[in-house]
Amino acid sequence: MQLNPVQRQAVEHPGGPLLILAGAGSGKTRVLTGRIAHLVRDRGVRQGSILAFTFTNKAAREMTERARALLKLEDLRVWLGTFHATCVRILRRHAELLGYPSTFVIYDTDDQRAVLKEVLRGAGPEDRILTPAAANARISRLKNEGVGPEEFQKTAFTAVDRRLAEAYVAYQRTLRDRGAMDFDDLIAHAVRLFDLDPDVHRSYADRFQHVLVDEYQDTNGIQFNLIERLSRLHRNLTVVGDDDQSIYGWRGADVGNILSFEKSFPEATVLRLTQNYRSTQTILRAANGLVRHNAARKEKELWTENDAGEPIRVHVVDDEEEEGERMVSILLEIRRRSEMRNRDFVVLYRTNAQSRAVENALRRSGIPYQLTGGISFYERREVKDVVAYLRALVQPRDAVSWFRILNVPPRGIGRTTLDRLRSFAEERGLLIPDALTHPDLSGAVSGPAAKRLIEVARLLESLRPLASLSPPACVSELIARVRYREYLLEENPAEAPERIENVDELIAGAEAFARRAEDPTVSGFLAEVALLTDVDLWNDEEDTVNLMTIHSAKGLEFPVVFVVGLEEGLLPHASSIDDPAQLEEERRLFYVALTRAQRTVHLLHASYRRAWNAAGGGPSRFLGEIPESCLEWTEAELPIRRRARSGVAGRGLGRSAVPGEGPVGWRVSHPQFGDGVVVACEGRGERAKLTVEFRRSGVKKILAAFAELSHVD
Repeated sequence: MQLNPVQRQAVEHPGGPLLILAGAGSGKTRVLTGRIAHLVRDRGVRQGSILAFTFTNKAAREMTERARALLKLEDLRVWLGTFHATCVRILRRHAELLGYPSTFVIYDTDDQRAVLKEVLRGAGPEDRILTPAAANARISRLKNEGVGPEEFQKTAFTAVDRRLAEAYVAYQRTLRDRGAMDFDDLIAHAVRLFDLDPDVHRSYADRFQHVLVDEYQDTNGIQFNLIERLSRLHRNLTVVGDDDQSIYGWRGADVGNILSFEKSFPEATVLRLTQNYRSTQTILRAANGLVRHNAARKEKELWTENDAGEPIRVHVVDDEEEEGERMVSILLEIRRRSEMRNRDFVVLYRTNAQSRAVENALRRSGIPYQLTGGISFYERREVKDVVAYLRALVQPRDAVSWFRILNVPPRGIGRTTLDRLRSFAEERGLLIPDALTHPDLSGAVSGPAAKRLIEVARLLESLRPLASLSPPACVSELIARVRYREYLLEENPAEAPERIENVDELIAGAEAFARRAEDPTVSGFLAEVALLTDVDLWNDEEDTVNLMTIHSAKGLEFPVVFVVGLEEGLLPHASSIDDPAQLEEERRLFYVALTRAQRTVHLLHASYRRAWNAAGGGPSRFLGEIPESCLEWTEAELPIRRRARSGVAGRGLGRSAVPGEGPVGWRVSHPQFGDGVVVACEGRGERAKLTVEFRRSGVKKILAAFAELSHVD
């Protein structure tokens, strides 16, 4: 395997903690797989004593294939997978020690909110603030920080936090009673298992003599705890990451884990991979110039032996509709003069809502595209219905799944009956299958309803043996036995063909799983389904233009990258402008967008965005942080360029910050009050209060976020 000198140092590192600062496109996957091969082939390390963590199943598959090829093996016995998938393997073996069945199911966001809706049934003011969605987000953050319900109870002083602490305790109890864990539980419970049973902890710490971690900059508090516990005895820990690509702070990732690695592991060796094999010199100069504005980072400069390449082109358009049309016209022109295919292009944006105008433009032009990060395959109603049946078979305690399927297909069981069944089961402390056949149920629901519920119970009981079949056989037979395809045809004949196609695709997915899985069971299939991410579902073989958020694109690369919405309030996002740490993460996000490109980058900025019902936020400050020599602006766009460099946020005062000299003294226009002059500005960003003296309406104080003001030159 061809390695540069620093890559070879990393691969052949003799032992002890190793931090590899791997810049974008510097060959980190090559180094990780090369190190695994070196340990096995050259150092005689047993495959089963190597543990490698990745962040996506896609990355795990790629690393597995490369390691197999390097070692010339058909079967790789290294433990290589995502944090969550690895913890599922551990928990399946030891869940009983935590009070869970080994066949526990994994709840997705909808399931979690359904449980929290049950838990948060109060009528106090705290319950109006603490919605299921808000509680779910807070609990998720607490778990990722390693804070359990009992620990949080001790520090909950406000009324809302005390209510959250109660909900957290009740939520965890309900999950355990139903034989379920949520996504965040998987790592938290693995760490708790190690704390609870020192023998189990030592068995895994002894087993894994080498621990490797990909994308270390994206680890959170609980993941750091897991890594530290597993490498505590031998200290053979190799982590690969890039602090400049840490973009998941909003979901708990702590860039401090990589910035303070030497503090956590004082004997660590630090290597920097800075040679980029992906992008042109121009793209790297732009990215280096941009990220240099961040204070919280480790110093490094990407370089390449690739050619200089084309300048990065900046396009300023009137609104988001023209933004989509301009993107399509550029794409068609590139395709006309080159041999590029649709799959060579990606359109990146800060928020999912921005895809609408881009999709419209692609549809009008007849250009096929695939959207990553919208409604995923496994979130579609018909797929979730079948998965709920599977979960009810595997784990009868899973009440969420039971209540989803009791009247699907329709069996004449209404909402009132379901509510009464839920209350009856809770009052008696019964599992749903037991409640359905309880002799006293007829006292809680009407006689006819009780009979229908008993019929469903008998049906599910007759289906239970299917759980012992292979995943594809189980899914296929289940769909036939409950007549699910017939139900789809009867419910909506127009939509039925596509929905039946999705159900058939689920069977195909089960077949693919059974061919490659170490644990080809229905439980194993359900675990894989629960852990799939948007990127795992992305098809890189289809010849379609790719649309995705910048967050979804990390780890990917494309010949041509379009970034739309380069405006204050979008990138950087309005919610981050007033927080220096969040602003640095927004800058890293743009850095990630730039470094996805191999050859060409096009940046688009709209002067007006209908989603805001106001003039746009002006050019992103990040445009002014890229070296001028890297950018190409048209003559018509030069005034916009000057505003980006001066720090003045364009013509609109809508939802963006007003950096630099601010808007005081600007002549403005308002749709209701007419023309005026800004005479004072208090605060910044969306919180800014503008005092405007209007010619005919007098002095008005207006929040900048809702001002609907436009700047008049």
